[in-house]
Amino acid sequence: MNGRLEAARLWWSARTGREQVLLAVMTAALVGVLGWYGVVTPLMAASDAAQARVEKASIQWGALRGLAAGANRSTASGGATPQAVVEAAASKVGLPIARHRQDANGRFTIWIAAIDSKILLPWTASLEREGGVKVTDFTASRLDNGLLEAEITFARAAP
Repeated sequence: MNGRLEAARLWWSARTGREQVLLAVMTAALVGVLGWYGVVTPLMAASDAAQARVEKASIQWGALRGLAAGANRSTASGGATPQAVVEAAASKVGLPIARHRQDANGRFTIWIAAIDSKILLPWTASLEREGGVKVTDFTASRLDNGLLEAEITFARAAP
């Protein structure tokens, strides 16, 4: 390694002052061109592409939020009571409601005597997600045959 460095020093000192300046300017220009086209230009292109992706995602996010707000308004059944929403959804999937009670506060409680948890839990989640109601109380216990009995209280979801 020292031999190569010494050979380079000898070669450099053998050049005239004018050649040394010319070689230094040429090296600086080469480093500048390689730096611009090899580093700066790809970084600027990547930045522009990332900005375009961010703008596209922002537009999609706004559209999805608008769709979600419209879906929540439309699935909330135009201000229907939790009782109407829950009973309609239960009859739609054939959910066996044993008893039900409507509060003075607008809350609606149902009792289910025996149901599989694979049916009850997704149904409850979909009601919260799409029905414009929220679950305020959920109590379930396992029966001997592996089914559940449940007491679920619903209320109108906040707008």
